[in-house]
Amino acid sequence: MTVLTLTDVSKSYRSTQVLRPISFALHPGELVALTGPSGSGKSTLLMIAGGWETPDTGSVTPGSVLPDVPMARMPWQHLGFVPQSIGLFDELTVADNLAFAARTGGNADLAKLLETLDLAKFADRLPTEISRGEQQRAAVGRALATAPTLVLADEPTSHQDRTHAEVVLARLRTAADAGAAVLVASHDPLLAAHTDRTIALTGAAH
Repeated sequence: MTVLTLTDVSKSYRSTQVLRPISFALHPGELVALTGPSGSGKSTLLMIAGGWETPDTGSVTPGSVLPDVPMARMPWQHLGFVPQSIGLFDELTVADNLAFAARTGGNADLAKLLETLDLAKFADRLPTEISRGEQQRAAVGRALATAPTLVLADEPTSHQDRTHAEVVLARLRTAADAGAAVLVASHDPLLAAHTDRTIALTGAAH
């Protein structure tokens, strides 16, 4: 059983190849690390996997546990995304950012999410009133608020100290243990202790 299959996907911008052809499948219940040097195409691969970028070659095929629609039209309750930009709604509190995402479906326990991400005490604050690290953890909570089938996370610990990096990674591990397929692009060496396998990008040809 698969959640998502990528077959020979590649991407270039103008004359620069940012992602070499790559194939792999993601399965329910696994946390997969996506590693590689800066510029190797990790963020691009996540964008292709989520349907926000179209590959120049290859295909992205949802598995039987996802609706039979292109990823670009995948219902949001099935797909959780943690972007590097964080992208919270500044006019909503931390709790309301999670609740807004949860409106699309799913049955995540939002109070427990806030607690396990060490955000309960910031639940009623606006994103502008908390630190960058706290904002990033809120973005992780928002991605998990629908108990999605597929989670794509781009450097989700980049603004965390070691203790909170472990908090984030443990929460992503919990999502995988609950049945989600979780793909995490990261340079964080702490990630290795939480993953089932690693997909290593070696860099793109120019």
